[in-house]
Amino acid sequence: MKAMNAVLAVLLVGAGLGTGWWWRGRSGHIHADAAVASGTRKVRFYQSPMHPWITSPEPGLCTICGMKLVPVYEGEAGFDAAEGVLRLGSNSITAVGIASAPVEIGRVVKTLRLAGTLDDDDSRHRIVSAYVEGRIETLAVASEGVEIREGTELATLYSPPLLGAVREYVSLAAGGETGPLMAAAALRLRQMGLGEAQVKALPSGFGGEQRTLPWLSPMSGTVVKRMVYAGQWVKEGDPMFEVADFGTLWFKGDVYERDLPWLRVGQNVELTTPSLPGRLFTNRITFIDPNLDMMTRSTRIRVEVPNPEQGEGRGRLFRHRLYAEARVRVESEPVLVVPRSAVLNPGGVARVWVELGAGSYQERTIRVGRVGDAVWEVVGGLEAGERVVVNAGVLGGSSEFSVSGLKAGEMAPPDVGDYAAKLPVASSQRPEGKPDAARGQLMRVLAGVAGELAKDDLAGFNRARVEWGKAVAEVRAAGTNAAAHVGSHGKGTPPDGGAYKEGTPPHVGGYTEKMLVELPEARDLATARKMFHGLVEAWTPVVLGARKQDGFGDLKVYRCPMTAKAFPGAPVKAVWWQFGGPLRNPWFGAEMLDCGTEVP
Repeated sequence: MKAMNAVLAVLLVGAGLGTGWWWRGRSGHIHADAAVASGTRKVRFYQSPMHPWITSPEPGLCTICGMKLVPVYEGEAGFDAAEGVLRLGSNSITAVGIASAPVEIGRVVKTLRLAGTLDDDDSRHRIVSAYVEGRIETLAVASEGVEIREGTELATLYSPPLLGAVREYVSLAAGGETGPLMAAAALRLRQMGLGEAQVKALPSGFGGEQRTLPWLSPMSGTVVKRMVYAGQWVKEGDPMFEVADFGTLWFKGDVYERDLPWLRVGQNVELTTPSLPGRLFTNRITFIDPNLDMMTRSTRIRVEVPNPEQGEGRGRLFRHRLYAEARVRVESEPVLVVPRSAVLNPGGVARVWVELGAGSYQERTIRVGRVGDAVWEVVGGLEAGERVVVNAGVLGGSSEFSVSGLKAGEMAPPDVGDYAAKLPVASSQRPEGKPDAARGQLMRVLAGVAGELAKDDLAGFNRARVEWGKAVAEVRAAGTNAAAHVGSHGKGTPPDGGAYKEGTPPHVGGYTEKMLVELPEARDLATARKMFHGLVEAWTPVVLGARKQDGFGDLKVYRCPMTAKAFPGAPVKAVWWQFGGPLRNPWFGAEMLDCGTEVP
């Protein structure tokens, strides 16, 4: 009877926590022995009823769900977590919000987002150089950006060798020569840079006292560079003008090697550019460069984009070298798929929770293939028709969490990776009141940097890092007076491996030096993420504390448990923060955009 009372007491503790017990098989019952009957029970360990693999020698909270750990006394078996099979009551299923979906045959649909620029057509780009030596007498096109047509005069040239050849040709024409001598003289002039129409006009248009000849453009287009001035002497082969035809532009987008299997020539591409907000342009891939950059492991695609003139002096629709973004929607053949949110640790040993029925769930290792916007391809470990837990992050993974060592009554510290600095966990020690405006602004700028990385937008990161530099400069300027009283100066190591500026105190206006590191321009996303992570490490303790302050109600901190491959030297786990949702992972971007859990 007393044994039954002990069981009822433990069940009442679980009910007070707001959720049901987790049981497994025949071993899920708690048995009391004579020690319990005598009333002298000794606690063996403390265990989470919802996540039985979480145990601790002292009272505390579950590191997954935050529930209080339940004491397991001598003579009691505790909650069995063997073989990864768990049982959950209907109340617990409702309280936790567990949902499941069938494993089914479908297509992996993925939207590739590529950043690039609109450059001119290489086949319609020309350097106008000097065919003969001479002096530039006058310039007809004195500035860059001028639209010209084929045959437009660019400059006048005084060239003794060219003038001699012209006079010889005019003399032969005046003498009625039409044979081989005339043809040879005309060929010589064309070899010296004159056009065929220009040569034919010489007998009637060249005066005997004329000392210069017009230098004409060989093509229509825009003068993108002028390399000569009036009065300058040029030698044979010297470049004088650079002309490009902007009638058709080439979008050159960067593609990482992992995305190359999805792409082929002829696929539709949707282009957008900040210079024309709200407008969408659809074209096709015309070329995929077979050469990969050894540093970034990326190559480029080419999309030919018509660029019509707008008229009324407005130029063409697109400017030269505009930043643009491309979206390519691709899909696989029918394969076995599960929702992305159902897969835990897809970058390592991928696992899912399989619904066995009657509130039972089994953790199972699977093999995943291609990842889409909403689903993962399943290569092995599951069969069509089985059901998996869609919100697998609620259950977590049995091999992913460590023992809780918190004292009873403490707030569970969030698992934020390898950060050494932790805030006081007692609620009375949380900073309250009005937040510092400058500090809050810096946190929001860094959240913006994270947002650009989540979009895999390197250009966006480089723009955001400029805004970060401006914000840091304002803070440094505001803290100059306070910094003057700091007696010692020191240096740290910024996240890019460089050195801090000499003469900067380690604390400026209440900030540590590592919190005010300026981000240099990044050439690739891996470098950008590595540099950003250095700032995240410095700011995480501050951000965690700010969540309880007034004005930071929309601040959310998330943790990704698999960042080891996000960038060189990355930790196993890393956090980031956002103001509002939904979750957008900056460490992997589109590859695992919704991977992560909110830090409690």
